[in-house]
Amino acid sequence: MNQEIQVEQRLSLYDIVKEKREEKQVPISRMVYATYFSESAIQKIDVEQVLTKQIKELSDTQGQISGFLLIRGLFSLHLVETQSHVMNLWMRNLYAEYRKEKNIYSMINIVTVNEDNPTRCFDRWYCENLFQTGPQLSDMDKTEAQCQERVWELYQQVCNAGIKHSARTQKDKQQNKIANDVPITLDDINMLLHKRFMSIEEYNELYLGDIKIELEQEKVYPQTLPLTRALEYKDLGE
Repeated sequence: MNQEIQVEQRLSLYDIVKEKREEKQVPISRMVYATYFSESAIQKIDVEQVLTKQIKELSDTQGQISGFLLIRGLFSLHLVETQSHVMNLWMRNLYAEYRKEKNIYSMINIVTVNEDNPTRCFDRWYCENLFQTGPQLSDMDKTEAQCQERVWELYQQVCNAGIKHSARTQKDKQQNKIANDVPITLDDINMLLHKRFMSIEEYNELYLGDIKIELEQEKVYPQTLPLTRALEYKDLGE
């Protein structure tokens, strides 16, 4: 009597790890913020070197940070993508740096925050410094609707540039700049640094600061005892 023997395919360690990672795919948070550097500070330090070191230290200890930092003179546009807890750490560090008496930032505006992204746009973190002077900021005359539309266009441009650049070979990456696919005008810079956008102080207060919950009864004197303490005093009287 012939017996059919079924042989199961043996999975390699790589296949097992790959399956586990796909089962537990962690959503990616993505943020874009714009900064205006302190002119006196960046004359003394290498901003690109400092930020590259900060990104590497956090990536090595907490989790991968990918994205793109574009530096144009005193202006920078930074797209950061990572897990939410790492994003919070990065933003806390950014705020702490901003609050220092001598820091490299004179302004930080949060442009957009997008959570629960299934994939990354960038395979790693990139920085491009165009070594320009200025720019000098001026008034902005865009409406709210125009700002939203332009921000969405810029966001899509940076994300698409990341997908395109990540697919290039290492040789092609060295020969092509991401900035070429992200055209930012002086009007864009004035818009992104306008007070209409959320500042780093407002972001810290809303999303990073300690939440203090004050109960209504705590505003009344004498305060009403919590139920557990009321029961304890009741038992003592018996």
